Amino acid sequence: MYTTAKLLSTMLKSKASIYVIAVFILGSLVASKVSGDMNLFAASGAILTIFGLFQMIYFTTIERFLNQNNIIQNSTGVTGPPISPEKYEIIVAENRKNAKEKIERELKSEIKGIICTILGTLIWAYGIYLPI
Repeated sequence: MYTTAKLLSTMLKSKASIYVIAVFILGSLVASKVSGDMNLFAASGAILTIFGLFQMIYFTTIERFLNQNNIIQNSTGVTGPPISPEKYEIIVAENRKNAKEKIERELKSEIKGIICTILGTLIWAYGIYLPI
């Protein structure tokens, strides 16, 4: 999963990715005109929708997924008056555990949403082409 997120991060930072998508959509338009069936061109919008989804969640999900260990390590929760080192360690450990659980729940929920959006978009767009 980390490798996939890293790959997505690299692709989304690249200016070439939007050109690849544009070429794909233009290719779909040409293929649709040649075949006389505009459904292929309409379906190519799914790829643009998925790319837009990834662009929208880049900083809220992908970056957070890649940096989750740093986020957890910085979640000490200790900002009050001085306390004993033992109590400090207990508070820090508990707050980091809570931060880890919270970030795991958030990421799991967001990843499920992303998967549902992608699959739904692809089924909506390309379902007509399944020879059933």
